Amino acid sequence: MDKWFESKLMEIGKLNCYIKPVKSKGLKLDANENLVLKKNFIKKIAIKAIQKEDLRKYPLQQLDNFYLQLSKYTKIDKKNLAIGNGSDQIIDLILSAFGKEKRVTTFTPTFSYFIDRCQLYSMKIDKIPLLQDNSIDKKKFIQSAKKSEIIYICSPNNPTGNQFDKELLIDIFKNLDDKLIILDEAYIDFANYSFFSETVKSQNIIILRTLSKAFGLAGARLGYCIANENFSSIFKNIIQYPYAINNISLNIGNEILKNSKYIEKTIKIIKKERKRIVDYLNKTNNDELKVFQTDSNFIFFQVSDINKYERILTQLKKDKISVKAIGMIKDREGGHIRVTIGTKRMNNKFLSSLSKVT
Repeated sequence: MDKWFESKLMEIGKLNCYIKPVKSKGLKLDANENLVLKKNFIKKIAIKAIQKEDLRKYPLQQLDNFYLQLSKYTKIDKKNLAIGNGSDQIIDLILSAFGKEKRVTTFTPTFSYFIDRCQLYSMKIDKIPLLQDNSIDKKKFIQSAKKSEIIYICSPNNPTGNQFDKELLIDIFKNLDDKLIILDEAYIDFANYSFFSETVKSQNIIILRTLSKAFGLAGARLGYCIANENFSSIFKNIIQYPYAINNISLNIGNEILKNSKYIEKTIKIIKKERKRIVDYLNKTNNDELKVFQTDSNFIFFQVSDINKYERILTQLKKDKISVKAIGMIKDREGGHIRVTIGTKRMNNKFLSSLSKVT
């Protein structure tokens, strides 16, 4: 008897899985959530969304309302928008629809979930290492990308935090106008520019965005993409599930977008705190700790001494502070850590803990 299912299951079981943040009773700075946004603000919106909802019915009007509000916020026609159960789900659907037996070029380090899903769909992946300053090696990247059908660029990049030079990306796009380019802008609200205006006119670029980061809706699972009208229509009507987002999440998303002015205030606070933390770490003049340029809501730093890296993680754990331990990166010294930027009080607690070792 051909045990194909058992064999395939064993094959899939050997693949890497996305490592979710651990539960923590202390200070949680490991998931890039918007912790500056007040918990009660979200709670009131959620209660309002539940109270007016009839869960016996499918999300029809709720979907229309959300698309209308999203269009107002982004200033993009809804014909160029498509939503998903988080941008993660949109990635998965794009790869399942277009990725079979295809080759992908991306860089490393980058969003590990994308790499994991490519492996799940048995796609060939070429990962071009970022340069020491976290910029793209344009020549190597384009050489690889010309052999691929799908290109993935996360900008600002996770976990390094930096947004890539706009002219460099424009040059890459010009050289790859016959490829499917997935541009992940999950952290765009904290950055300097977006490619959305170019994307709606493009036939091969899809921008991914989410309400999980700046808008504080990680638990509501709301993401969206920006693309040309043809892709958006096919994605919404054929590729996407009939009812991918539940009524309550759609209502919450609708209300949060109406309150975008408050979200913008929290983004300004995060940017101010980001500069303060980076400046503080740079002034320590510690040769063993290097903090990189960031255009996101987290910082990414390198500890060249691997023993000190381990001591930092031990101290943070002792002080009940959860961070993302990236570990060693090929061709780079020591270990690397990613830390969410929180409120001033949270950030001070993190810096205080760090100073005990550095």
